[in-house]
Amino acid sequence: MKIETLKSEFRELIDQINDQEILAQFYDALNRSVSTEGSLWQSLTKEQKQAVLLAYDESDDEANLVSLSSIKSKYKEWPLK
Repeated sequence: MKIETLKSEFRELIDQINDQEILAQFYDALNRSVSTEGSLWQSLTKEQKQAVLLAYDESDDEANLVSLSSIKSKYKEWPLK
């Protein structure tokens, strides 16, 4: 997937989220991952990086994806703070 396509689809996904807490969590995670100091990616082991890249590749197949409603249903009791 080209980077511009990925960015566009990511923006569309973000636009679909109307829960401020979820958006704040995504923002914090992404902000930490792109910071030059303490980068999340740099803190991962080689095996962890490979697992993330494999999951990313597998996400191209819709059969491997889980709907947001399914996740919300499964974790409806998950503490937000």
